[in-house]
Amino acid sequence: MKRLALAAALLGLAACASSMGPGGPRSDWRCDNGAAFSVRFAGNNAEVFAGGQTYSLPVAQSGSGARYSNGAVEYWEHQGEASLNGAAGGPYTHCRQH
Repeated sequence: MKRLALAAALLGLAACASSMGPGGPRSDWRCDNGAAFSVRFAGNNAEVFAGGQTYSLPVAQSGSGARYSNGAVEYWEHQGEASLNGAAGGPYTHCRQH
């Protein structure tokens, strides 16, 4: 019985870890036009999932909010709203966490 309980606990932890991935949990965003994307943070990088593509964006200087950009794609979050520019499947404007 103890082995069964231990196995169930380990399976639960493994399931939790796989949904979080190596950088932590993903945040889902929905935009005014129905477009959607996800983002996960790992250190000084944002991993963005949009339009069937994955983008690794390093932190970038911002006057306010959190901004990540690789020069072609930019994720910017400020006061509970986000935008994603240059990514496939956009435009991603006026997005709120879902």
